[in-house]
Formats: sequence, structure tokens, C-alpha cells
Amino acid sequence: MNPPRLSVDICIASFRRPALLGELLAALTRQSSAAAVRVIVIDNDAAGSARAVVEAHAAGAPYPVLYAIEPQQNIALARNRALRMASSDWIVFIDDDEQPVDGWLQALLACAARFQAQLVFGPVDSRLPPGLPAWLAAPFAKAPRPTGTPVTLGGAGNVLIERAALARVSPWFDPAFGLTGGEDTDLFYRLHLAGATMVWCDEARCSEAVPGERLQLAWLRRRAYRGGQTYYRVVVRRYSRPRLAAWFALKLAQLGAGALAAPLLRVASYPAFVALSLRLAGAAGQLTRSLRWRDLEEYRVRPRS
Repeated sequence: MNPPRLSVDICIASFRRPALLGELLAALTRQSSAAAVRVIVIDNDAAGSARAVVEAHAAGAPYPVLYAIEPQQNIALARNRALRMASSDWIVFIDDDEQPVDGWLQALLACAARFQAQLVFGPVDSRLPPGLPAWLAAPFAKAPRPTGTPVTLGGAGNVLIERAALARVSPWFDPAFGLTGGEDTDLFYRLHLAGATMVWCDEARCSEAVPGERLQLAWLRRRAYRGGQTYYRVVVRRYSRPRLAAWFALKLAQLGAGALAAPLLRVASYPAFVALSLRLAGAAGQLTRSLRWRDLEEYRVRPRS
């Protein structure tokens, strides 16, 4: 008797990027896998800006395609709606501006089987324009990790999740992170704490084009600051009081030493200055969040008039 066929729901939360979503959906048809696949698209635009693209894709897709609108602007709510609609053994999340390599889905599934993992994360490579200065390209580079490396923190841009593992935590994606980002980091860290086996798969690669507005130091600092706030909310807040006090003193010392070193580095080595300024922005994000400063709401968008 043949073993039951694996089933996979590929989930995409989209917000006003129909052209990029269309390119992703086209790329998904080129994936080969022995699993039974469905695609679930959650449109986080109350106006339904993704509907036409999804319906056109569904008309010729080799798998079922589900579409729903999450009218409240909140990435956590959109992703939770996808999870409620999912019924397969495995769930994949991929962002609407990404492109997976050939064999991406099969690589995720094979890695889960090989390492008996409940979650498998893959890299998301940045596609940068040619001729970019090294100091600007460096912050987008990701350090390589061998396949099978244990993971404790990860994002939902490229991840495979065993649906049964989600019973370990509640809520799933926390709506409190819905406008700040970090809802994925929070969920996956809680799954790690709950004992889920989480690993890296270097072969399951995706890529994303970096918009021009992100190719500037101000945006990179903002991203680092917001990442620091997220890290505090997800990890540092769980420290014991003595460890939290030591952490606070260390972060203050890092900021003080960095502020003294920054002017010298600015003259001696601009790439080193950029790297330092991003570390300082991350540290500042952690400290301000510990002092209950307001979270940076990166994803708040004014409604269309």
C-alpha cells in the first residue's frame, strides 16, 4: 500500500502589490513536487486590489487557488486568516514580492523529512542593482548557513511549517505586531520555546528585488532600529530581572562607546562607520522599547481617499 500523499498549502499575504504577486504566482506553477498543492492568497487591502490577478491565475493554475480579503490592515491578521483556511499537512509562507528558485518547494519538504523538523526556513536573497557601493550592499548580505543548522529565530518570508506544530502555541501570529512587523519572529520564537524542531535549508532559496527607496542609509537605520525593538519584545523581555539589569547596563555602554567611536570611523572607514551606525540603531531600538517608547509602525498606511 502506498503511503498517503503529502499536502501543502502555500500561503501569501499581499498588500497592494498586484504586479509582483502575479510574478510570484507564475513562478509557483514552475515548482515540481510530489505533494498535493493548494495556494491561498489573503488580500490585506479592503479594496481587493489583488483579486483580478489571483482570479486570472486561478483560471489556468494546475492546483486549487483560494482567495480571501482581510479588510483590517494588519499583517498578523492576514496571516492568521491564511492559517484558518489551511487544511494541509504542511503550510508554506512566502512573501508577495519574492521569487523562488526551481526546486524550492521540494527542497523544503526534503529537508523537513531528513531532519525530522517541524519548521524549515530558507534564505531570501536581495536582488540589488549593479554598481551599488560596497557599504550600501553589505547590509543586505546574509551570512551563509549549512542546511540542517538549528534555528531559533526566523521570518515568514520563506518557511515551511508542519500544521500540527501550531497547536503548541496561542495565539498564532500576534496582532499586536501587525503594524510594526515582527509577528513572524515572535511566533517562531514561541514555537522554539515550545520545543519545535526548527532548521535551515540553504537550497530552498528565494529572492526579492530591493526597491530604490530602501537603498539609503536612513532606511537601513530605521530597519535596524525597528529590528531592535522587535528583538526586545520577542526575546529580551523574557530575561530574568538580574539578567535584564545587566543587559541594560551593557547596551548603555555599547551606545556610549559607539557614539565616541563613530566620528573617528566616519573619517577612517565609511563602510565601518555604516556598520557601526546600524548596530547602534539596533541597540537604541532595544533600549527605547525597554523604556516603553512607542513602537515604530512601519506598515501603517493611510487609507486611499
